[in-house]
Amino acid sequence: MFWSKTLKLAGLTSLMMFSTAQAATFDKAETDIKYRQSALTMIAINFSDMADMVKGKKQWDDSQFQLRAMQLSHLVPMAHAGFASADSQEGNTKAKSEIWKDTAGFDKKFAKFTADTKNLAFVSARGERGDIKKAFGQTAKNCKSCHSDYKFK
Repeated sequence: MFWSKTLKLAGLTSLMMFSTAQAATFDKAETDIKYRQSALTMIAINFSDMADMVKGKKQWDDSQFQLRAMQLSHLVPMAHAGFASADSQEGNTKAKSEIWKDTAGFDKKFAKFTADTKNLAFVSARGERGDIKKAFGQTAKNCKSCHSDYKFK
């Protein structure tokens, strides 16, 4: 049963990643910006809810944590797709131009973050709180490292 759910989640994640990669660039740079900012806002909301549980600011709820982790694993590739167009570095954005100057470095960090969110979703489905907190910490660390290099405060 566990592996069946895991395989379904992995398949759905792969499908979503493929479909978001296909829809990466829009006709206008401002649409790319809105797209990625929307995904990043949803990432922040899910991340914040999990962080509150990890820090004890909110009562721990296994099913809610699992839901947030799964949603995060789907949203991260969507956010990454919103950076596809170099035209979207101009406008109402906190994205630094280094994203498009160092695409390989940016993509590498985003790939690590994507892998971490998939791992977090997988680990949270098992329900071992110590493992979940460790996976969450790693995910948060990689999220923040990207902000340091590629985002204006």
